[in-house]
Amino acid sequence: MALTDKQKATLKKHSVHHSKKHMALMNSLMNKGKSFKFAHRQALKIAGK
Repeated sequence: MALTDKQKATLKKHSVHHSKKHMALMNSLMNKGKSFKFAHRQALKIAGK
């Protein structure tokens, strides 16, 4: 499942505040169809900020 342009833009803005590991995990989860909010919370738990 590919990300929409809006999701890509949101992740790009978000990446300024978070690590590469956090962003990679969010990207992976969102590609699997999870929401931004869910992906963010999971990434915080697993990868940290």
